[in-house]
Amino acid sequence: METSEPVDEAAGPPLEVPRKRMPPPLPGERGVAAEVRSLERHVCPECGGKGEWDPGKAELVCPYCGNHFERIGPPPMPDSIVEHDLDETLARLGEGGHTVNSAERRVQCNNCHAVIVRSAETVAQHCDFCGSPELLDYQDIASPISPESLLPAIVSQEKAYHALKAFLASKWFAPNDLKRRNLIDRIHRVYLPYWTFDASAECPWTAESGTYYYVNVTSRDSQGRTVTRRERRVKWRPASGHVSTWFDDIVVSGSRGLDIDLLKHLEPFPTKELVPYETRFVSGWQVEHYQVPLLDAARNGFGTMEGILREMCGREVPGDTYRNLQIYPAFSNKTFKHILVPIWLLAYQYRGKTWQGAVNAVTGIAHARFPLSAWKVAFVTLLVIIVVALIALAANAK
Repeated sequence: METSEPVDEAAGPPLEVPRKRMPPPLPGERGVAAEVRSLERHVCPECGGKGEWDPGKAELVCPYCGNHFERIGPPPMPDSIVEHDLDETLARLGEGGHTVNSAERRVQCNNCHAVIVRSAETVAQHCDFCGSPELLDYQDIASPISPESLLPAIVSQEKAYHALKAFLASKWFAPNDLKRRNLIDRIHRVYLPYWTFDASAECPWTAESGTYYYVNVTSRDSQGRTVTRRERRVKWRPASGHVSTWFDDIVVSGSRGLDIDLLKHLEPFPTKELVPYETRFVSGWQVEHYQVPLLDAARNGFGTMEGILREMCGREVPGDTYRNLQIYPAFSNKTFKHILVPIWLLAYQYRGKTWQGAVNAVTGIAHARFPLSAWKVAFVTLLVIIVVALIALAANAK
């Protein structure tokens, strides 16, 4: 634990901690509108409708006739999830590494042939006219970096609904009428963009190591009597060391449309279960294109790594406490992936204000923002005032 206690004695001889190998920690510019066509994929063999991915059944389901069927088209190539060299990709992309494509797109539905304008953030969605799932090829939207892997959704809408209801029911301060509301028609399925970063790290560090010791201090009390008390002091001396470790799948959200704190409550996403990208998994789901470019995401990811390294180095400083910790991290073998992760998103109105909630569609973790019940807050405030007043009365009685 770092401290700022004053120096009590001259510094002792330097401490050099042996080098230690440690395991990895657990866990724009506006463009012109482009015209593309939604892809003709995942047609129901029974009625010709467009299939949608059903997490509960883990297969494509036709929303028109209810038929279940497998993928349409060949499976992805094996070993198609690739870790890309970060520095090489940033150098190759140049300006594209720190900007996002913000051009709107005019999309023609292959089912009813209606033309719909889509924002740059949207990759897959339903047609506004016939309800058919649209699937846009990433090549069609001139995306500098396309996702090569994703986590298939496995939590059904029904389970997501009950998870959110259970979360709200567990919050005593939430209004009772909110807990009784039916929110099922306000849940939407969304794939969010994420980045993952890997790296090896070599991190020398320096600090001042402190050792506690105690001395007897004599003084006089208010009545002039001599009293002796024990006083803790710190003996400081310089220390240094070196930590080696590696990081695997440090995740950074590529979305700006969802409260980052809300997303943090849904993490972690089990990135070891990633599968190669297939459009069948996103069929019928809204897919957001990344709005945090690679360079910004990398800065966030490596900032997270530096924070973890600081904690690791702090634990290596000998003694009882430390101060003035300085770390000097160097990263190598830096790689990244662009992935998609599924969530169920809840947006609801309560007394004129919009609130957000979400469920991790892989793990089932739920979290939501919710209003506070005014009478419950008033009740607790009154209770605290009464308790404080009783404590004060008891103290005065003594």
